[in-house]
Amino acid sequence: MKNRILYFTFVMLILASCKKEVLTDPNPNPTPQTESYNTIKSIVEVNCLGCHSSSQNSYIPDYTNYNNIKDYLDQPNNTFVDRLNSDVEFYKMPPSGNLSESDKNKLISWINDGYPE
Repeated sequence: MKNRILYFTFVMLILASCKKEVLTDPNPNPTPQTESYNTIKSIVEVNCLGCHSSSQNSYIPDYTNYNNIKDYLDQPNNTFVDRLNSDVEFYKMPPSGNLSESDKNKLISWINDGYPE
């Protein structure tokens, strides 16, 4: 009987000394990365300036600099995001359809964040 009590006590002591290790998140409240004009500028240069520059066509918005893009986005009837998301051949931008999902999401995120400079 004493052996059972001793064995039970020993097992309980071992179980009580075990603890579950909890891994903590190094950054429990990560701040989402906010895109800026500097991070999306190369996307615009590669995918948009072939058509959207004053030297190409004066009838469509000029995206050669931040102020021109901002002026266009500030217009209540701008179609920037609609055209990025469109699958309609003659409406989507860029017309080639070569914009990656990652780049498209960066542009949309930048616009939704208020297009910070």
